[in-house]
This record gives sequence, structure tokens and C-alpha cells, in this order.
Amino acid sequence: MKHSAILLLAVLYCLCGRVIGQTRTLAPVEASLFRSLTSYDSLSAYLARIGSLPGMKAERIALTKQARAVFAVRASSGVFGADSSKVRILLFAQQHGNEPAGKEALTLLLAKLSRGEMGRVLGRADLLIVPQMNPDGAELRQRRTSDGLDLNRSHLLLNSPETKALHDLFYEWMPEVTMDIHEYDPYSSSWSDSGFIRLADVQLGMLTNANTPDPVRELQHGEIFPFIAERMKEKGYYFQEYIVGSPEGRIRHSTTEINDGRQSFGILGSVSFIQEGRNGKSLEEGLERRALSQLASVEALLEYCAEHSDAIRRLVREERRRLPGLPGRPVAVRMDHVGGSGDLVIPVKDLKTGRDTSWRARPYHGKVKLLMSSVMPERYILERKDSLIVAVLHRHHVRVDTVWERVEMKAGRYFIDTVGQTVLEEDTIPLLSVSRREMGVILERGDFIVPTAQLQSLLIAIMLEPESVWGLTKYPMFQYLLKEKKYPVMRVR
Repeated sequence: MKHSAILLLAVLYCLCGRVIGQTRTLAPVEASLFRSLTSYDSLSAYLARIGSLPGMKAERIALTKQARAVFAVRASSGVFGADSSKVRILLFAQQHGNEPAGKEALTLLLAKLSRGEMGRVLGRADLLIVPQMNPDGAELRQRRTSDGLDLNRSHLLLNSPETKALHDLFYEWMPEVTMDIHEYDPYSSSWSDSGFIRLADVQLGMLTNANTPDPVRELQHGEIFPFIAERMKEKGYYFQEYIVGSPEGRIRHSTTEINDGRQSFGILGSVSFIQEGRNGKSLEEGLERRALSQLASVEALLEYCAEHSDAIRRLVREERRRLPGLPGRPVAVRMDHVGGSGDLVIPVKDLKTGRDTSWRARPYHGKVKLLMSSVMPERYILERKDSLIVAVLHRHHVRVDTVWERVEMKAGRYFIDTVGQTVLEEDTIPLLSVSRREMGVILERGDFIVPTAQLQSLLIAIMLEPESVWGLTKYPMFQYLLKEKKYPVMRVR
């Protein structure tokens, strides 16, 4: 009886939009009155309908290991990408299958777009929307993919069809702004053991890697974050900057690693964000507030970007022009979070009193400190036996030149002095100490030369420098790089 009543209410809810002259598009989560998650089949059918509407196009960009499609929707007031004065924005959600509210927020956004409710945004912006990156994990109600990959740690190797397709989509359209949408666990024992439950409906994370452009980070902190914060306050949502850590440890911002959906685009000059909504004790608990609060933050970002589209496009264009000119300049290869001069107020529920209050983080590790840098060379040299590295570079659309005849040149050869370990961002990773000698080397047919005067210059250096904490040496498949005294990657000037 209870289920019949819910079904009747849902049907009436769907029909109510037809009272005023035209069909009202509803997202599946709306049609269920926010009582159930949108399944893969429902999402596929919904996107097929959305993609048939004027100004909207849905396309399959990847096929998962369990043969489910990953879809991207292009939304524009005209022909997508035809108006060069528009800012392009990429939104993607549910890299982690057990974080569904971002997907629901983006389906709600698509419904609003299809109803013509966001004309002001589409007048100045073209949108790329990937509602669900990990359909296999979603159907299994688990964080990782069906074959155990964490997609948000697959953005360097691009060793999953899902993340490879997302980066291909990026390179096809070169959006100036990106947002990677997640959820966090407010009930984690690291907080509840200290007597608190976190209350932030939405946390917004900005670029933290020291190589990302200062002007972009200043825009994020100085203008975009305060703008969204004000909109969220007006709507009654708790909003703060994204943090990780616990009251008993250190509170810091999220990773400086380039191997995620924010930083991997940020080092390409993009204004890139990560958004973390508040998850529930179950995947369905509080779904309406979770989805609507994520939607509110996304809409605020879109509003800001539309209003400042010219300035954003100009800033990103300047930064992307700068990237191929970095050879000969320093690149940060080691960095860590350190205490700044201020503190941070975090909205929490006090478990002793049951009241909503706030907790002040002191010390607050809100700054990133540069620990080591290396000068970017003009070129890197890879031997033909290192085609595995070349394959990763190719997946990132990096230009790699093949040597076709034997040639002798001067190059800097790395020698590994020590291989140790260090703890960075609460994880243990390899730490190399190397020395470098200029010497004559002979390149054989089939060896590779990687010029760094490319858009991906920072990516190339961070990947290949042996002392880089976020380079290839931290991945099991590249442990062979540490086996010999001579590090196989060489550099020219």
C-alpha cells in the first residue's frame, strides 16, 4: 500500500508539468521524489531523451569492462563549440560508484537546461556534462570499478577506458573550467571519535599543486569561492573549502598529486575544481538535500563563469600559451602542506550536546610549501625498451618523436644514489636521491625524444623527473625504473 501511494505521487508529480502548456522534463530522481537512485538503465534512457532535444547532444564516450556506456552531453544555445566567445565548462561526477549525489545533481541540471531555465548561462557558456563516470561501480554500490580501479587515481596512467575517454573529451574541446564532483563521509570515525559529525553540505576544493598557475589559484580563492559561498549561504546550505584530516591529526587541503580529476586538468592551465558533497549513512539517506545542495553549488559556478566568461577565457588562454615556453624554468617536484597564519572554522554537530556548532582547526595546514624543484629540460630521451612510458605519454596526447637513425649527442644522465621512502599526505611513497652527469650518448633507431615545448610540459616533467614525488616511480608497473644504477630517462639541456 505504501509503495502504491509513492508510485501514485510520482506519476502525479510527472504529470503536473503538463498543466501549463508543455511537457515538463523531470530527472529520474525527481520522478521518484528523491526516494531512489537513478539506475544505469534509467540514466541511459533519460540521456537518450535529453539528447534528442534542441541544443543538446548525448554521446557515448567509453565502454566499461562490464559493457556499460559512459555518456557525455553537450549543451549549447546554438552549435556546440561554434561560438569562440563562449567559455567551455566540463562537469563530471561519480568517479566513485558509492558517491551518487553528484550524478543526481547533474541529471537535475540537465532537466533544467532542457526546460530552458538556464538561458543566461547558455548565452555565455557551452557545457560538457558527464553525469556518471563509473556505472559499473554504481550498479555494484562500491567505490571502485568492477575490476578494482579507483578512477580518481587513474588520471596519470589513464589505465581505464573511463578516464582515458574523459581526457580525450577534454583535448577535443579544451574547456577552460572543469569540476570533478564527489561525496565525502561526514560520519568517519576519525571525527566521531573526537565527538563531532561534519555538517558541510558541500566542500569546494581548488588547485593545490605548486605548478598550477598563481593567477588561476588567485581567481579561485579570491573571487569564485566567495561568490559560490554567498549563493550557498542564501540557500541555507553549509559550505566550506574542501579539507581532509581529523581533529587528532592535521587538517589540510586535498592532494597536490596530479593524478586526479582536478589537478590533471589544472596543470594544463584550466580553472579546475573538485566538489565534495555530504554523503549519507546509506546511499539513499537525505538524497534530496544532498543532490540539491550539489546542484546549487554547480549552478553558482556556472553563473559566475557566464558573467565573467571573457576574463576566464583570457586568463586560461594566456596560461596555456605560457606552458610550451617553460623549458629552462623550474618545476616543482616535491611539496607538502604546512601550517599557515590563520585557522579554519568547520561546521559540525557536537555529539555530546546534539547541537550544530563549529570547530576551529588549529594549526590549519592550509598552505603548500615547495620542497624541491628541477629545471625543465628542452627534451627528454627514452630508450626503445621504455615504450611503456611512451604509451602513457601518447594517452595524454603528448608528442613523442621516434629516432630513425643512429645519432650521438650530449645528454644529462641520471644516476640513482639512494632509493628510500617518505610519508607524504599520510601515504608512504618511494623517495629517490640522484646525481646527474653530462655525457655523450648514442641514440639508436627506435629510441624516443620527448620535446617539452608542449601544452603538457608540466605533465611531462612531473612524470619523468626521477625525484618527482608524483612521478612514474610511485606506480608498481614502473618499479623497473629503480632497478639499475642508471635511471633510464635522460635529458637534453
